[in-house]
Amino acid sequence: MILSIYGLVALENLTVLLSDTSKSTIRRDLDELAADGQLKRVDSGAESIHGLKEEIANSQKAIRNVQEKAQLAGYAADLIKEGDVVFLEASTTNELLIPHLSNRQVTVVTNCIHHAVKLVDLGISTRIIGGKVKHSTDASIGSTALEQIRQLNFDCAFIGANEVDANYFTTPDMEEAVIKRTVIANAQKAYVLADASKLGQVTYAKVAEVEKVTIITNASEEGLLK
Repeated sequence: MILSIYGLVALENLTVLLSDTSKSTIRRDLDELAADGQLKRVDSGAESIHGLKEEIANSQKAIRNVQEKAQLAGYAADLIKEGDVVFLEASTTNELLIPHLSNRQVTVVTNCIHHAVKLVDLGISTRIIGGKVKHSTDASIGSTALEQIRQLNFDCAFIGANEVDANYFTTPDMEEAVIKRTVIANAQKAYVLADASKLGQVTYAKVAEVEKVTIITNASEEGLLK
């Protein structure tokens, strides 16, 4: 019932709601339900099963696997050189990269209003891509955004990915997939930050073959990552 309403539930919240049941029992029950395909296990608890075109809002993504995402963002920041032009796509993991850019001599291009505000607040040279704003991700998409990105080149780009399997990384939205592909084509180096929960999964629209980008993750799936 909780999952059907909120889509995500933390193990700690379940231990409070089910105070007569031990945490180990709840964890075991969640694992069994996941094995039956009734839910998906994540580090913090569990989430409902989503269709290929269904997308979790950023407000929900932001509370998932925060520690792992922060580690990935810290590693990614070390890949950026002084003077680089960086594309930072709308992504809750990419958002955690922003504080690492404070006092860096870089120019950041982003298609995310939320990212742009944080970048400007830190005094980072910022360029924002216009276009139609997708409410669930705060991302600029559509023909206007696409045309602007086509006119630019980037030293490096950090792309968001909903899911990554052995062959492709994917997203539920075809318009966002086109934006991602265009950024990759115009970047000297393209990186995808993907915590372990995204590996071995697939959604509706293919973005690119995994060989087209460097995947930065805190776990690997046999045959998936080099």
